[in-house]
Amino acid sequence: GEIGERADYVSTVIESEEASFGRTLDRGIEIFAGAAERAQKSKDKVISGEDAFQLYDTFGFPLDLTQLMAQERSLKVDTAKFSELMEQQRQRARAAQKDVWLSGVSNINFSASAELTVNKNLPETEDLHKYHTDQCDAAIAGLIDGDGFKDKGQIDTGAQVGIVLDKTCFYAEAGGQVGDCGIIQSAKARFIVEKTVKIANCIVHQGKVAEGAFDIGEKVHAVVSKDRNSVKRNHTATHLLQWALQEVLGKSVAQQGSYVGPDYLRFDLTYPKAPTAEQLGQVEELVREKIAADLPVTWTIMPKDQARKLGAMALFGEKYGDEVRVVALGAEDKNGINEAFSREFCGGTHVDRLGVIGGFKIIKEESIAAGVRRITALTGSALTSHLEKGSDIADELSAMLKVPSESLVERVGQLLKDNKKLAKELKAAARHSGTDSMAEARGLLAKSEKTGEASIVIGQLSTTTVEQAREAVDMLKKKAKSAAIVLGFDDDGRATLLAGVTDDLVAKGLKAGDIVKEIAPIVDGGGGGRPQMAQAGGKNPKKIGDALTRAGEIIKQKLGG
Repeated sequence: GEIGERADYVSTVIESEEASFGRTLDRGIEIFAGAAERAQKSKDKVISGEDAFQLYDTFGFPLDLTQLMAQERSLKVDTAKFSELMEQQRQRARAAQKDVWLSGVSNINFSASAELTVNKNLPETEDLHKYHTDQCDAAIAGLIDGDGFKDKGQIDTGAQVGIVLDKTCFYAEAGGQVGDCGIIQSAKARFIVEKTVKIANCIVHQGKVAEGAFDIGEKVHAVVSKDRNSVKRNHTATHLLQWALQEVLGKSVAQQGSYVGPDYLRFDLTYPKAPTAEQLGQVEELVREKIAADLPVTWTIMPKDQARKLGAMALFGEKYGDEVRVVALGAEDKNGINEAFSREFCGGTHVDRLGVIGGFKIIKEESIAAGVRRITALTGSALTSHLEKGSDIADELSAMLKVPSESLVERVGQLLKDNKKLAKELKAAARHSGTDSMAEARGLLAKSEKTGEASIVIGQLSTTTVEQAREAVDMLKKKAKSAAIVLGFDDDGRATLLAGVTDDLVAKGLKAGDIVKEIAPIVDGGGGGRPQMAQAGGKNPKKIGDALTRAGEIIKQKLGG
């Protein structure tokens, strides 16, 4: 059966879930230990209802398990507070359910009675026209606003409501496919449909009256946006993709979810590891072959059991009625569904022939959960735009690197190789430069002036970095024991000044931060830092010598030299 066919996948997921549960259990036991410790310290020896609820809600510990573990430690649990928190959660869940249930009609503040009104009065919409046409004549059966459903009255200019028609060609969001957008119009008014949703068997067209006003009951003309064509291409492409994935990766692959919009398609599948680039290439090739063959697409409604016998694929976990719509790829009409290479339970809109899809490209493959992969792909005009953008980038790079586009990969590879080599050489040069900086600094110490026991080390270093200069200051402080140091260097056209002062001189009131603050303006800059170490930068490296001279004067004045 189905489980047998997917044994490897099931085994992988079970192992992953067991490991995940083990981690959750360990963490829950840690949380319980903390809660028990707090309870032991409390006067009444009771584990709080909040802690018990967290153990239940986050870590899956039933209340009786927490009570049993508490009993073993001679503790009790605040069950009254636990029950209160449980009830609050139920209320939040009910509110969220209502929000989801009415979420199709946004920008409306629903009254408390709205849900009842809608539940009670919503009419059924005839919507099979969505499979045959993108426009139809209809009558307004009612509207949904903040007070719920109304079957009498007027819909005025600017009103943001959900319009219900007696029949529609609009597809309501379902099965991963986005709801249609478009226009509902009469001789005197126009309504922009921003989103289409389904509540029970009623189709609600959500949007805004752009001009004029409608009367409930009047005749209107409904027209679906041209985006519908792109959505149809992408939906049929998801069926093609599922078929190709099973051909390449095996029959255990099953759909876990999807998104079908006008701009791209996304397909979630069960598979224990990342498909290789070669496998994804084979999948793309199979899909493109079928598109190039321009095979027909057909659909029919049949009893669910009959559809299963035909081998039609159903979405795992989805609930279906006694009758289902089966979409078949490669069959001329419903009599030839047996010959189709792909048969799926599906209520979505599709192209009539595979050639209309126009092209197919996987742009991303990733993991989204244990044993679940996600593929994002493009078709039609979105694919054309993507390829044009890629071509423009290739042209820019070709011009920049002065090579034809077919040599780009080789050229970039060579550049990366050269870059790696240069980085190694730079590292070696930096080490050598650091050694030179240290030698220069030692030379400055050897010829430095002294005020009492303190050495005054001032000088300009040749090529170095801030990091190397700091290391040099630290080295000089250690060697001299008592010292005031100011070093300057030209850092690629900018002046950099570093000052260092040993603790004994800081105690006498000489601070590195004060020194750099005073000399930084000489090099057109600013700076500061701690009493022991400070840094300044400026725009004028030609004045480094003047700044160092001033630094020497400041130090001598402070030390009384």
